[in-house]
Amino acid sequence: MKARIPIVVAALTAAGIVPTAASAAGPPSRAGTAGSWQPEAAAYGVSQPVDISVKMDDGVTISTEVVYPTDPATGARAAGDFPVLLTQNPYGTGHSDPTTAGDYFVQRGYIYVASAVRGTGASGGQVSWFGQRQGQDGAELVDWAAHTLAGSNGEVGLDGCSYLGVDQWFTAAAVGRNSALKAITPFCTDSNFYDDLTANGGIPTPFVAGIAQAEPRGPQDDPATDPQSVTIAQQATGGSRSYDDAYWQSLDAQRLMPQIVANRIPALSEAGWNDLFPGGDLGDYTAAQNAYFHRPLTAPITAGEPVTGRYQAIVGPWTHGENVDGTTLENIRLEWFDTWLKGEHTGMADTSTPLHLFENTAKQWVDTAAWPPSPSAQRYYLAGSGALANSKSSSAGSGTLTWAAASTANSLTYTTAPLTGSAVLDGPSDLTVYATSTTTDAELSATLNVVAPDGTVVKQADGVLLGSQRAVDPAQSLYGTGGVLLDPSHPFTRWSQQPVVPGRTTRYDIALLANFTLIPAGDRIQLVVTSQTPADFHFPVTPTPQEQANLAGGTYTVQFGGSTPSVLDLPLASPEQFTASPTDWGPSS
Repeated sequence: MKARIPIVVAALTAAGIVPTAASAAGPPSRAGTAGSWQPEAAAYGVSQPVDISVKMDDGVTISTEVVYPTDPATGARAAGDFPVLLTQNPYGTGHSDPTTAGDYFVQRGYIYVASAVRGTGASGGQVSWFGQRQGQDGAELVDWAAHTLAGSNGEVGLDGCSYLGVDQWFTAAAVGRNSALKAITPFCTDSNFYDDLTANGGIPTPFVAGIAQAEPRGPQDDPATDPQSVTIAQQATGGSRSYDDAYWQSLDAQRLMPQIVANRIPALSEAGWNDLFPGGDLGDYTAAQNAYFHRPLTAPITAGEPVTGRYQAIVGPWTHGENVDGTTLENIRLEWFDTWLKGEHTGMADTSTPLHLFENTAKQWVDTAAWPPSPSAQRYYLAGSGALANSKSSSAGSGTLTWAAASTANSLTYTTAPLTGSAVLDGPSDLTVYATSTTTDAELSATLNVVAPDGTVVKQADGVLLGSQRAVDPAQSLYGTGGVLLDPSHPFTRWSQQPVVPGRTTRYDIALLANFTLIPAGDRIQLVVTSQTPADFHFPVTPTPQEQANLAGGTYTVQFGGSTPSVLDLPLASPEQFTASPTDWGPSS
């Protein structure tokens, strides 16, 4: 099988949203883990895909393609039984357009099965949107792959990136305790599907429409009534699914972790710092570890707390889907599958540091367990003359922003003095803005940059918030040392929505995405606050017609100093806290 363009990239390209191009350079060889395991050489050939239809419990037929290991000398199917890797794809199957890259694993003794999710390609039924039905289909396909598929030895793993990764979470939650499913590798996935995919800061994104455009609809699907079409229509009109309602909460992968842990399914996830949803698997990692040890799902994992090697995560310096089918990450997935499906003593699961982060600028991999690694934060105050200061000014000041549809956002920029020592940005951060608005809503976004002595600006994180969705849920938010808010969680429900009172000073907490970056001495930290999301925002947003009506013509007065000091709380740690990992967890560029 040949590699397919990462599915969210394809979907968003269809919608006119083009992510950063992936690097064409091949990844280096992996250095290996603590065990003696090394990736075996290709020992088998690859068969032509075999079409097999599988009937679900409700009578719907799912289309699959099966690829077998072959004898390289004769081309015949190899003798013996093999473990099975399964992927579920919303983009159909077909010999002229293979579903995903499975050759690497087939050549090393795995059967590879690619299925078209219901309502797409040749599969029957109506297309859905991740969720329990696709999870149930996955569970039934696992059972079929283990007990009915010719050549299977009864051991099954799940593979795939992006949508193909997301479905793994739902399948792992649906299979039950004594399933043939032994391990999953949900790569390029996210954890909070409402706030990171379908909306940002309470404002809808074109993500659902992009996916819908890229899916080949199946023979029984009715695009007018399927859940994706309903979602698109409701987002356009400000309906229920414009909010984080029960529908989206049922699709929150973090909420699945207690069931996945109870089903005893190990998971290795992966994401990129430059992804469409940067570091998106970090929420999955913390939720899985916390579920395993019966801690609150969204609580930070602090240094010294117990962790397990059954749930590991990789975050590299990549865009969405970049290098997933390159040698290094294929070797890592092979080691994971060999550990859990073949019972090989690789040592991979024995780690006490199951979180593998690429430290940007330092260009090194760091193995840790805690997230965020350091809970301490440095507070910076917005100040006059565009300064980002270490201390609060006793005198009040302000800056002005204006919201205008279809125009370039105007901005306010605040910059620190050059840092006297190096520091590591190691987690998410919170921007607290005190502001007044002339309208009943506000749209505020922020971008965090690092500025080198030569003036080079490198973006580190961004975030946006719809003012009427400013309510903060303390139980779901992340706090650092001394109770400093580092990652505010907003409910984003119809009931949490509060109109902005024109002219009243109001507090807005904007969550800035996580990063892990060495900031050298002499560099400056820069914060840019805008009235709308800038062109380079990590995921574009489009206010609904009702939101636009409430935003139109708004003027915001951002306040600093005095009794309403707008502040940036930034997690910064000493570089000496982090040492290079002995393992190469992926390409460094």
